[in-house]
Amino acid sequence: MYKFIKPQHIGCSEAVTNKYVTYAQAKEDKLFERGWLPNILPESTTNIVVTNDLDSNRSMGEFIIEVSALPEFLEKVKLTGLSNQYRFVEGSNAWVFIVNDDGFVTYELNEDKRYH
Repeated sequence: MYKFIKPQHIGCSEAVTNKYVTYAQAKEDKLFERGWLPNILPESTTNIVVTNDLDSNRSMGEFIIEVSALPEFLEKVKLTGLSNQYRFVEGSNAWVFIVNDDGFVTYELNEDKRYH
């Protein structure tokens, strides 16, 4: 398994970065069960990088979706009104995804303020 954990400091809080070459590795490490990413990524997703700020419960990262699998992913998220920006809400968590035509995706997870 090619998983690397790299502690980082963001302000006064500590962030941890995990890297997964394949979707299967991320799933095996229970990435989706732990709630850092919703389980809506196509199984062909690769190069998943997740940086989690454990103090603020925020997350950011990136991954690559095969171009042929982009429609499957886009069916599960909602366009925000901004170019290539999509949103997915699950419980009190809201993810914003920036999706490029080549399948490169960046994202950020924040708490959905409607629940506070």
